[in-house]
Amino acid sequence: MTKKSIIIDEKAHTELGKLSESLRMNLGVLIQEMIYYFKKTGIDPKDAVNKNPSLMVAALDRRIVSFLKVQERDILKPLRQDVFNYQNAQKEEISKLIISIDKLLNQHSERITEIKKAHLENLNKINSNDGERTKMIISELQKNRQAILLICQLLDEKNKSGTMGKIKSLFS
Repeated sequence: MTKKSIIIDEKAHTELGKLSESLRMNLGVLIQEMIYYFKKTGIDPKDAVNKNPSLMVAALDRRIVSFLKVQERDILKPLRQDVFNYQNAQKEEISKLIISIDKLLNQHSERITEIKKAHLENLNKINSNDGERTKMIISELQKNRQAILLICQLLDEKNKSGTMGKIKSLFS
């Protein structure tokens, strides 16, 4: 490494000496680190002249807040709106589904009522037919009874054997 000279005024040289002592670096290493620092951070040392660091932090805060507002406007608010729209669409679909289910349940209930009515009518017809059959059977039994009594009368006109009484006792 070759030695280089830098021309600076006496006040700056004194400040540079104090700074190198407080950071425990020699002047060459301190200057080298300053160069790398300004290069890496992109800070212009001329801008720092007569500026309060708190003002620089406040400016940086404003930039961060501005960045966050842009992010909110461009990303978060549209995302929130999309979620809100999706939620409303979900509610609408659920409402439609509930209406469809209610409609199907009503149709099912009506169909069950119709089936019950049809079964009741069929049972009533069966009961009616059973009653008619019973009457017809009773009528036939009475005819048979009369026929048997008539046959007995013809066979034993004077009822000498007592067949007529026996048959009448069986029918009563």
